[in-house]
Amino acid sequence: MSMNTGNIDAPEPIAGRTGLAGGIESFTLDRQRFYFGYDHKQGRVLSPAIDDAAAMARFASRHMQAIFPGRLFGLLGKTGPKDEAFWAELVTWSENASDLRPDPLDRALTRIRLVAGVSKLALAIRENRVVYEFALDMLPCDLLVAAGDGMPPPADGQEDIEAQIAIVSGDTPLPPGREVADVARALQARLNALVQGAHGNWAEMFPMLES
Repeated sequence: MSMNTGNIDAPEPIAGRTGLAGGIESFTLDRQRFYFGYDHKQGRVLSPAIDDAAAMARFASRHMQAIFPGRLFGLLGKTGPKDEAFWAELVTWSENASDLRPDPLDRALTRIRLVAGVSKLALAIRENRVVYEFALDMLPCDLLVAAGDGMPPPADGQEDIEAQIAIVSGDTPLPPGREVADVARALQARLNALVQGAHGNWAEMFPMLES
């Protein structure tokens, strides 16, 4: 697919994350596609979420380094800057494939589903009970972690985020001496911290996770 990058401006980079090596990933939110640079080795987002393919290619050419095969004895893992045409191919690749979430359905998000998840979490807090329909898309959580400074550590005695989800949804029994509302409240606090700690425009992508 050819790409006209003539008059597309690239957004501002995330402070401290320029000149790093990575690839291009993408997801859709209500069928609108967003691209971003991603360092798979470090699990780190390297760009804002960008809704234009040409702007993503331009951003990467200015602020990212590519990983590509070396010419000497076929060595891999060489890094260096590449032009927009090189990145445009990776941007197109990201629309149909991913090293982060291989299944396209895992990269297709909807606001209504994210809002519904937080609403059911609020129900668990309010009524202090398991909500069997509760589910939470992990891709936004993982992206917020990667766009911030990592996953906030659990408070003393609290489970990790996957365990909290399993308890609130009833997939895992409630630990002795605990209440569902406490687990759900701790999970919501963690989601709040993820949104508030994300750099670039990532908090604006998933504000519905904060309550």
